[in-house]
Amino acid sequence: MWQRFKSTRFFKVIRNKYFIVSLIFIVWICFFDNNNLVDWVGSLRDYSGNKSQQRYYKEQIRQTESKLSEIQSNKDSLEKFARENYYFHKENEDVFIVTPEPSDPSDRLPLK
Repeated sequence: MWQRFKSTRFFKVIRNKYFIVSLIFIVWICFFDNNNLVDWVGSLRDYSGNKSQQRYYKEQIRQTESKLSEIQSNKDSLEKFARENYYFHKENEDVFIVTPEPSDPSDRLPLK
């Protein structure tokens, strides 16, 4: 059986010194080199992810700038923005505004 395997063409190709050197070179380039293919593919994936984030943030900046220009130009929209966003409250949430005590003692309720 071993003699038969040694005489096959597959075994002769594997034992070829050029094949062995080429295989070692390919493995080296793919995994061990400073600019290996595995890191290159990972960097390419990170780059595409960063590009999509960049598009998202540019759109958010554009929307914020349009809201800012609307608030600066229209007094009604400024009041609406202040009502909705100034207290940073959630829906169905009570907001209590605590004011300082009156400075005049006559305005205070008498203690019982």
